[in-house]
Amino acid sequence: MLELKTDQIRASFTTLGARLVSLDFAGADVVMGGGTDADILAGDWTTGAVAGRIAGRITNSRINIDGMEYPLAKNSGDHQLHGGPDNFSVRHWNVQHADNSLTFSIHSPDGDQGYPGALDVTATYAVNGNTLSLAFEARTTKPTVINLTNHAYWNMSGGERNAFDHEMQIMGSRYLPLNELLLPSGALRDVTGTRWDFRQLRQVGGVYDNCWVLDGARGSLKHGLTLKDPVSGRTMEVWTTEAGMQMYTAEHWNPGFPGKTGPLQQYAAIAIEPQNFPDAPTHPNFPSAMLRPGEVYRQRMEWRFTT
Repeated sequence: MLELKTDQIRASFTTLGARLVSLDFAGADVVMGGGTDADILAGDWTTGAVAGRIAGRITNSRINIDGMEYPLAKNSGDHQLHGGPDNFSVRHWNVQHADNSLTFSIHSPDGDQGYPGALDVTATYAVNGNTLSLAFEARTTKPTVINLTNHAYWNMSGGERNAFDHEMQIMGSRYLPLNELLLPSGALRDVTGTRWDFRQLRQVGGVYDNCWVLDGARGSLKHGLTLKDPVSGRTMEVWTTEAGMQMYTAEHWNPGFPGKTGPLQQYAAIAIEPQNFPDAPTHPNFPSAMLRPGEVYRQRMEWRFTT
């Protein structure tokens, strides 16, 4: 297991999925999921991993780039989820270790899971004081689409309380409603007067699987979300350069999924995924997911921990 630490936090990683496995802070491990690679592959393979090439679902597993349609590998009915059956989460990445950082890298060949262009990706985790950061870069040989994120599941109580007992704030005044297939409808809906209004810190209190439109500009590092365990006081701020913040309360977890300290129980944690809007290639009104030769895809997220 690879490790980064300061006097305030200690994080561990594995090359499988360039994955964050644990984050010890103020007396608790606040990352939930599998511990060993075998447990991860036998249970929820998304936990802590880099999701890609495209995080989230792609409607009908098809994208259109410059008038050409590309069929993608399916792994969620007729749709693609988190980049296809052989996605970045289930592959081993190369890694270089520096004093306070780990740089994972992967090569995705042209046509991988149906996507055009050979893609080279780096994911650099670094620690500084109370902060863990992740910076992505990617380059392509052909016009393609990309939307990377980290898919860690968080529980600021260290597993003592479930997702619903947490308090959360999301700096987004709009969210993406879903259709019956859990795919974005294409609308951007005001949160005012709805259960999706987290503009003030409040209890999660129920099931969610949505993306919020962050109020700050895409490309600038901004405070997107706060997650707090009100009993212990452990708090995490999530900062991001991306346009959206996906939040999901682990509804599909069940006792068949092995975890670090026992089975992964339903609603036992919250996936928090800073990213572009899911299914962006399908919806022209969403921020672009395009990456062309000569361009560099860049994204940064930070997790800042306090009590």
